[in-house]
Amino acid sequence: MTSTSSSSEEFFMQVLDIINSEALESENEAESLNTRRYIEREHEAAHVRLITDYFVEGCKYSDENFKRRFRMRHCVFLRIMEDILNYHKDPLPEYFKYFHLRVDVHRKLSISTYLKITAALRQLADGDTPNLFDEYLQMSKRTCHESLMNFCKCIIDLYKDEYM
Repeated sequence: MTSTSSSSEEFFMQVLDIINSEALESENEAESLNTRRYIEREHEAAHVRLITDYFVEGCKYSDENFKRRFRMRHCVFLRIMEDILNYHKDPLPEYFKYFHLRVDVHRKLSISTYLKITAALRQLADGDTPNLFDEYLQMSKRTCHESLMNFCKCIIDLYKDEYM
């Protein structure tokens, strides 16, 4: 491992530590105020809107718009998503399982992989805060934060040997 790769990995680990500490402070505040409440979000409608806006033929936004908003080409986004979903290791780490569709205890489908990866990438690309995605992606601040944390761990596992 070169000094560049170890410094890149250290950088990602520092980012993860900072994000974790901020999330812990935020959760402690919510618990102390006892302000948690459930908001019914329309994850399926948000998924359809995202797909219609960026991922189907004749989509609303062009490839140039996609590249400007995500700081990457459309095909790179799809490759990363495919790599995360097709990662095979026994046992599969929890941060990879996070991006797989599941059925929750209420028999509802979990938030789509597209939405979770979009939330993570938009936070990384623009430095957006997690609460900005509530309206468009129909995701809570906590879910956006979890998406970012798990995404970073997946990227490190997937690409550290090749790029770091």
